[in-house]
Amino acid sequence: MAKIRSKRSKFSSVFVPIVTVVLLLAALEVLKYLDGSKVLKMSDMLKKVVDVISLMLAIWLSVSIFLRLTKKSLFKIFIEPEERIFYSKLYSWSLYTIGFLFILSKLGVSLGNITLFAGLLATGLAFAIRDVLLSFFGWMILLRKKPFRIGDYIRIGDDEGKVLHIGTFYVRIDRAENSGDDFTQVPNRYFMEKSIEVIGKTTIFDNIKFPLSALPENCAVLIEDLKKQIAPLTDHEMLMQIYTDVRDEKLLLVVELELELERRQTFRSKVVEAVYNKFKEVLVFDN
Repeated sequence: MAKIRSKRSKFSSVFVPIVTVVLLLAALEVLKYLDGSKVLKMSDMLKKVVDVISLMLAIWLSVSIFLRLTKKSLFKIFIEPEERIFYSKLYSWSLYTIGFLFILSKLGVSLGNITLFAGLLATGLAFAIRDVLLSFFGWMILLRKKPFRIGDYIRIGDDEGKVLHIGTFYVRIDRAENSGDDFTQVPNRYFMEKSIEVIGKTTIFDNIKFPLSALPENCAVLIEDLKKQIAPLTDHEMLMQIYTDVRDEKLLLVVELELELERRQTFRSKVVEAVYNKFKEVLVFDN
């Protein structure tokens, strides 16, 4: 049912604008016909406005239809989704830019004036929308350099989750393994300012730290018992480590293991419960 709704929404998002533009073009052509047949009298200025609007709508319609017909078949040569996203955007922007330049040429704007206008516009935008430009350049870097891929589980700052989509200005991260509605959008510029930790794709190497007030006398025995209790919960027993450590002048019990992303929260809960049962007398909880 969700797939059917998704297809319907995609169809409507493509079909409705095209039909709307066709109807507008038809209405403008009717105005021109009525003016030519002397049924309706339009001023010269209004005629020019109608001609310009008709040209713009016709160019937009032609480019949009051409994109719909060619984009899917053209980008079958790109296997990786990041490559398809990058070249798809580049292809679309190039065609719309050509259409825009064609409109300006039809309006009598010279190439020199177009170049001057583009330079002034770029200078003004560089100061006005600095963060937007940084996000755009960040998008290009993410798709070309590939510090992570769609489907990877990453951590950047306080945000952590599975990468669902790399957009022009935002990266969508799924924060909940079993829910498609719980996601966050991280601006692309953050990926140029903060370090990125790629945790995994289907499995991640996770660690849980437990502060201790002291080491129990039978610490080694408790750790071995804890390993035996946790081992049946994971398919990667050989990669599991449980040890004590000191970090930032704090005594810690560290549990490190590889686990499936979909089972992460359930597994962590069981690990916390098992550690509490074994080390509850020396565990430290911050208020």
